Amino acid sequence: MKVKIFFVICSVFFFYSCDKIFLGVDGKEADLQGKWQMDNADTVYYNFQNNLFQYQIYLEKNKLSMVYGYYIMQGDSIDLRLLRIYASFPMDYLGWDTIPGPYGNDTICKSFKIEQLTSKRLILSSDNEDISFHKF
Repeated sequence: MKVKIFFVICSVFFFYSCDKIFLGVDGKEADLQGKWQMDNADTVYYNFQNNLFQYQIYLEKNKLSMVYGYYIMQGDSIDLRLLRIYASFPMDYLGWDTIPGPYGNDTICKSFKIEQLTSKRLILSSDNEDISFHKF
């Protein structure tokens, strides 16, 4: 009986920590990994995985639009960069900065301060704006 309980407990801990082990990240960056749903905007998602970033939004009913990019995390700040070449929709409404690239391959970027980061809650701030997320 004790062996079974020990096995169950070990299995739970193993599966809970799989993301962190396989991705090779630790600390705050380990808590950042995964899909985050924006509070007060149930159609917007930020996805983080090992320096890759994906922005997802439902612009139309039952139609998910997304764009890929990457993130750079340094201490309590994070730079999010989206590659316009991978966008299936216009991103001007975001109001992020544009870094011109060759042949129109622009990068849309925004720097945020990480106000709070736990395994279930994320709050980013920039330019008098706070954006809060919960783990999806």
